Amino acid sequence: MPPPFSSFGDPELSPLADQLATRREQFAAHCLKEKPSALVNGLPARLTDTVLKSIGADEGSLWLAVDDGQALLPIWNNGPDAARFVGSFRLPVTRGISGFVFTSGIAACEAEICFNQRQHRELDHQLGVLTWAMFAVPLVFGGAARGVITAVRLIRLNDLPDLKRVPESRDEFPSSYTPPAAFGLADLSAMETTAGAVGRLVEHRLTAWVLGIEE
Repeated sequence: MPPPFSSFGDPELSPLADQLATRREQFAAHCLKEKPSALVNGLPARLTDTVLKSIGADEGSLWLAVDDGQALLPIWNNGPDAARFVGSFRLPVTRGISGFVFTSGIAACEAEICFNQRQHRELDHQLGVLTWAMFAVPLVFGGAARGVITAVRLIRLNDLPDLKRVPESRDEFPSSYTPPAAFGLADLSAMETTAGAVGRLVEHRLTAWVLGIEE
């Protein structure tokens, strides 16, 4: 935030602003190759977890762009299956709703995702779930879009033992079953604000690394 009083930039330091920004970008790119989770561990992840719980998401993930921006890697998740895919599953940026959000820079908020042909279903199949409601927002730091934050409400297939196959429409659920509620625009707005805050926290971390000081 700006200072609460009149201030003037130090003329000896202001020429270093561009150099600092360049070095932050270099540190970000290097960390994305070596250890992406180091960018968001700690306060950024805790903030994300708090907001996800406040909007009633079953779980959510922080995805970062790796492989020279060709894939999204989940580097943090607060759900019970996190160990099964965090740090290992890769989503091509050309696939799925999260890939669209990353490449376009446009947030998405949708319901009944499991019936949407744009959904990349591999992770759902791997975990035995149906993603019912979801939103995804871009995550920006280090001078560029670097990833996506997602929130989901899930249907776990183990909770529907009478279901004979993966449903292709809402009508194929048991008549007694009520799917989860969709997210609202207020939930999306809260997560967009959170993505901005997480991006600034990561920027601060990168600055601390560049300057060689503790956070």
